[in-house]
Amino acid sequence: ALSWFFWLVMNHPDVEEKILDELTAVLTSTRGSDQRCWTEEAVDFEEAEKLVYLKAALAETLRLYPSVPEDFKHAIADDVLPDGTAVPAGSTVTYSIYAMGRMKSVWGEDCMEFKPERFLSVQGDRFELPKDGYKFVAFNAGPRTCLGKDLAYLQMKSVASAVLLRYRLSPVPGHRVQQKMSLTLFMKHGLRVFLQTRQLQPQATTSA
Repeated sequence: ALSWFFWLVMNHPDVEEKILDELTAVLTSTRGSDQRCWTEEAVDFEEAEKLVYLKAALAETLRLYPSVPEDFKHAIADDVLPDGTAVPAGSTVTYSIYAMGRMKSVWGEDCMEFKPERFLSVQGDRFELPKDGYKFVAFNAGPRTCLGKDLAYLQMKSVASAVLLRYRLSPVPGHRVQQKMSLTLFMKHGLRVFLQTRQLQPQATTSA
């Protein structure tokens, strides 16, 4: 997931800027303006909870590049799908999480665009999943929702913050980014990047 995240962020500088603005604002408020304090330790739980735009960018990454691209369900009793398809007991139904994340009928005409705002409230201050809990199934849904979902987001936020606070990433010219469909969706040739040391400025804080 993080490989695809960094690749998408490299290709969408506007998203990268918003992530960095959020990071610097949160860390300025919790650790002060000394940048050395920003990278001494990973973001803690309370800081990570405030990184709502970063979480939205990670969710949008998983919509387009779900770590588990396909899943299946086993019918223990006769059932009928919403479109009327009969499913006899003992059947296995396989569905493509990857395809669902790229369907216009599910996500709209801009379904192929990388837009973290899909997972934000109208005000942009809260992370929000779609009202239909089965629209975004990168972590499964309903009673089968992944028990490690929150931990996964926390780990991804921690790593993404640590890297982006220190470095600006740029792709190695000529490196081919190619999907490899397997049990997990990974990059066939990995992700080769150049790292440039980043210098960030503290965000001004205001008091009421």
